[in-house]
Amino acid sequence: MDKLILGLLMIKHFTVYEIRQIIRQNFTSICSDSLGSIQAALKKLSQQEAVTFSEYVEKGKMKKEYALTPAGRQLFLDWLKTPIDMGKTKNMDLGKFLFMGYLPRREQMDLLNQTIEGLEDELSKLKKVKEGIQLAEEQAVIQAYLEQKEQLAQNLMEISQTGSLAESISQVAYFELKTLEFGMDSARFQLDWFKKLRQQLAEEKKEVSYGKDQKSGRIRP
Repeated sequence: MDKLILGLLMIKHFTVYEIRQIIRQNFTSICSDSLGSIQAALKKLSQQEAVTFSEYVEKGKMKKEYALTPAGRQLFLDWLKTPIDMGKTKNMDLGKFLFMGYLPRREQMDLLNQTIEGLEDELSKLKKVKEGIQLAEEQAVIQAYLEQKEQLAQNLMEISQTGSLAESISQVAYFELKTLEFGMDSARFQLDWFKKLRQQLAEEKKEVSYGKDQKSGRIRP
């Protein structure tokens, strides 16, 4: 989570609640949107002197707005430039699938149905996120913000090595959208895979039932 937060802060200053809202709306398939987890990550980054914050009062409430330090920017870029390890993600819930054979067939089917419903819900949420993206408008808002934050804009253009601020923002947005599409394609693949497994189990169950009926001499309608 700490690297995700650093990435968000590359382009804008945020409060902890704004970070939570962004994660909740866009990145729950990557990490938790737990306020405690976000605060713990920010504490770790503060101890590493990777982020700093400024305090201000809004509507009578004291707020902290976090920003990257040069050390934090370098920490993020060092991490970003390492190869993507697609085998690194571990999902302990796959252990349930590994040992599902211990359960009776009825409970296996129940678990598969629940898994499929969960994937359908995740895919539906991701589709809504994509449908809600107003790319041109959102890029214009970010550009207007960065034009008021000269140092952030300069850092972004220097890192991305583009010819203009608009091009830098567009480049960032392109891969954000591709990450969303990757999540959708992954959900579709898993959904299709589990539906096929459910169908296989249902067919095997029919074959077993038919075999039992033949042995007993009963004729099934």
